[in-house]
Amino acid sequence: MITLVNRSIFISGAGSGIGLATARLAHSLGAMVSGTIFNDYQISNLEGIIPNERCFKLDVTDVAALQAAVDKAASSCGGLNGVVASAGMIKLLTSEDTNPDDWARILDVNLNASFNLARNSVPYLRQDISGSIIMISSQIGLVGHHNAAAYAASKSAINGLARSMALELASENIRVNAIAPGPIATNMTAETRANKDRSELLRKGIPLGRFGTAEEIANLAVFLLSDLSSFITGQVLVADGGFTAQ
Repeated sequence: MITLVNRSIFISGAGSGIGLATARLAHSLGAMVSGTIFNDYQISNLEGIIPNERCFKLDVTDVAALQAAVDKAASSCGGLNGVVASAGMIKLLTSEDTNPDDWARILDVNLNASFNLARNSVPYLRQDISGSIIMISSQIGLVGHHNAAAYAASKSAINGLARSMALELASENIRVNAIAPGPIATNMTAETRANKDRSELLRKGIPLGRFGTAEEIANLAVFLLSDLSSFITGQVLVADGGFTAQ
């Protein structure tokens, strides 16, 4: 049985999608959850899950603000045991139409912010018997996608980052893994799912024949945060309904 009792978990992007589902599940399993949100609207999503003093409205690309949030959460909870870098964005553009600002923003949110969250958390994770860092990647980081070069690049880089940090931190019993979801029914895929033809085409390419749910990815995240995954590090765990097995 998975338990996160007395564990302190920090989640970026906790106000929606996979981050929100992970926050809910971690809280239900006994964790003290802290996290970042992007706007005031998301505060209500976390009522009863993250107290106001550990719910940080910020842009994850603001390095100083993210560092301050990690420090405050660790101080409030007496340390950190696990981190989930879930904040992310996608913008569907051809490579030719991706201007330098688009490229920089997508990599900043998806890659740089994940690195900074992990890096800022290491001193606190080091103080525990063991620690776990999870980065949310994507199947697109493994197989590519039309009109998503910047997104694919950022998620491919996440995979290499997780593996490299896993090797660096293994001697300190800090595990680092990435989760690569396939198409998940969240706000990030809402535009695609609203287009009947595009949605059906995508669904037909998934062997299990459906979109995944944020809760299914949260199940994997809490497993990696728990002691049940104590011998797993440096891995990219794919949950994509079988898409990349083809």
